[in-house]
Amino acid sequence: MIIKICGITEENQAKEISQLGADYIGVVLYQKSPRFIPLEKVKKIKNSISDKTKLVAVVVNSSEEEIKEILKIADIVQLHGDEDINFVKKFPKNKVIKALRIKDEEDIKKVEEFIKEGYIVLVDAYKEGEYGGTGKRINLELLEKLKPFEKNIIISGGFSEENIGEILSIMKPFGIDASSKLEIKPGLKDIQKIKNFIKIARELQN
Repeated sequence: MIIKICGITEENQAKEISQLGADYIGVVLYQKSPRFIPLEKVKKIKNSISDKTKLVAVVVNSSEEEIKEILKIADIVQLHGDEDINFVKKFPKNKVIKALRIKDEEDIKKVEEFIKEGYIVLVDAYKEGEYGGTGKRINLELLEKLKPFEKNIIISGGFSEENIGEILSIMKPFGIDASSKLEIKPGLKDIQKIKNFIKIARELQN
């Protein structure tokens, strides 16, 4: 199970989180996000982390050309907007995560569509008008219905030290993603909380 810590904005924190054993570190290139950083800062963060840690760039409705430029720096791009399967297919499966906000059973069908094509899907809680990073917990009843696809799913949506056990009792996903519940304020992480979170996640995994 991979552990992804998202919404990193500072090189020193990226380095610390990488050293704590995070598999993926996420940076946000969506300008409306309180965790937004420019591409130049992304380069510095990439240079600060271990080779064992993959850098994931989160984008919302970016163009194909923009994404190709981002992938010259980041290892993976996370498509967190309204990108359809035909757009996602323009990129190699090992270079893209498709994020979907889960509101109802219709959204489960969308998850299936991307997984059947071999893509990793990040499932996030739905909040009107928001593209993620809200801290809202994912609907556990809907999550249970996604269990058959767990090997291709990264769970997101309100993960914390307190609730990780309950969520992971439902499925053994490809990965977990945490951001806002491990912060002091948007973009500034609480390193002790992240250390605890990673420790608990690894213990539950074993």
